[in-house]
Amino acid sequence: MTLPSPASTSVDAMLAAAHTMDERALRAELRDRARDLGVDVVVTDVVLPFLNAVGRAWERGDCSVATEQFASQVVRSWLTGAAQSDAPTATLTTDPVVLACPPGERHDLGLLCFHVLLVGAGVPSRFLGSDTPLPGLADVCRVVGASGVIVAATRRRVFEAHGGALRVLARHYPLAIGGAGADADLAQRVDATLLPADMRRSVAQVVRWHRGDAVGLTVSA
Repeated sequence: MTLPSPASTSVDAMLAAAHTMDERALRAELRDRARDLGVDVVVTDVVLPFLNAVGRAWERGDCSVATEQFASQVVRSWLTGAAQSDAPTATLTTDPVVLACPPGERHDLGLLCFHVLLVGAGVPSRFLGSDTPLPGLADVCRVVGASGVIVAATRRRVFEAHGGALRVLARHYPLAIGGAGADADLAQRVDATLLPADMRRSVAQVVRWHRGDAVGLTVSA
């Protein structure tokens, strides 16, 4: 008999805590697993599966919108704290990668997870979150001296609605796109690099690019 992994056990425990709105238990599970497994493993193997499971439960009608919002906000708070404490020197370094979701994209927790992983890997990162106006994103890039930009969306039409602005952005900064709404055809149309769906591979790619070990944001097969 195959025993459940610590990560899958944590996901089950977090789901139970979310259904009973037990914030203390939810935070304790995240804290304890981060101590035991490390923040990066918790992000990829616990937080992301947990958020997916909550989303599926909502789609089935097994949890309310309030439950989903509660779970999301507790996880957001933990992720923000993890980004601030994991590698403080990286967050102060110049030439950061700037991360944002374009207007019309409200789901930014996946990108926040990516931000936490980048910071933990030593890549300076600025996370702007959901519904970021692209002219404002360009302004931020100029102010911080961005070394590149990553834009994420869960729906293709969100990218398509801002294709022109993304192409303008790509003329000035290396641009990568990711999330469920991104694909290779779209990336080519906006002069961007498509990041792999697997978040670990995406992080490794950006780490190599930021360190100058690769030209641009070209994704290997």
